[in-house]
Amino acid sequence: MVNRVFSDSQQFNPISIKLRLCGTLIFNLFFPLVLLSLSSVLKGENPKSALSVQELKELAPLIKVAERKPQNIKIDAESWVETKADFYDPCEPWLRTPIYKSYTTWVDGGPKGKVRVDMHREVTKWINGSAPYGEEIYSMSFDGQHGRYVQAKKGEILPDKPKRIGYDAGTHWSLPFFDGEIYKFSKCFELASDPNSEAATELEFTFEEFEGAECIKIRSRLYDVTYWLDPSHGFALRGYKSIAKYPDNHEELIKLVKVTKLKEVSHGVWWPVEVVTVSKPYQDGEPWRRFVYRASNVVANNPNFDESIFTVPFPKGYRVEDKITGKNYVVDANLALIPEPNNPPK
Repeated sequence: MVNRVFSDSQQFNPISIKLRLCGTLIFNLFFPLVLLSLSSVLKGENPKSALSVQELKELAPLIKVAERKPQNIKIDAESWVETKADFYDPCEPWLRTPIYKSYTTWVDGGPKGKVRVDMHREVTKWINGSAPYGEEIYSMSFDGQHGRYVQAKKGEILPDKPKRIGYDAGTHWSLPFFDGEIYKFSKCFELASDPNSEAATELEFTFEEFEGAECIKIRSRLYDVTYWLDPSHGFALRGYKSIAKYPDNHEELIKLVKVTKLKEVSHGVWWPVEVVTVSKPYQDGEPWRRFVYRASNVVANNPNFDESIFTVPFPKGYRVEDKITGKNYVVDANLALIPEPNNPPK
């Protein structure tokens, strides 16, 4: 494995370096490092160490085992959004917005399996609402066949909108649940070990340091995305980067994910407990956005896990809308669903 002074994970361009310094102290600290890094690159030092076909073949089954280790997981976490006008200005601080979530999530170990989220508090921007932000409390679940969404509503409410579970649980950045632009990671290694496959030319595998960890870097030439896996922590995902390339060879960052802290929540199961995701503005004039995720408690592979948790109960007195049949019900004192008398005939 090769240690590098410079890596793609850093926010520097070794050929054209743009420094914005906040003062003499920062200049003195960073300028010698930049000169050293640039000198190393120009001299051809610290070359990338590519993985051999044999190494890819040996790693594929190991990663597949790691992907299958979690059987059930419970996560208590919170997240919020910060903004910044110029991502490349080190002097400009990130400013926290009111956008915030606090939640508990249960998953059964599969990327398309059972799941439940209890949203204790969600503050989101209210487009065309009576206030700048709206607040919600709700629960949603999928038991393998049916989904339920339960929300207590008082007064003026936010319009219904789709919910994304991955960011609320940390599953979006975890190896077992990953299903991204290319293939599942174990499949990447398996396909790339065949010299005649498209993956062998489409994907590039090298060893590279990312955020202080010696990682396996997977770069997709087709999609301009890069992933970093940490072999010393169960091949956990440590980073992700997406860029846009233009005809004039100009590159622009679209998204950068850094898993800044992992925790072994069960034997061999490493879960992201601190993550930052930076995203390019959607439109000109909008700020850069940084999504910050923090998990306070994670329990995996609990032998006493109760799968009934994946069915959110309907509380007494609630009105239930069946989105499949179009019928409406009321929950009685025995928690039974009683059809509303004004249901339209089918």
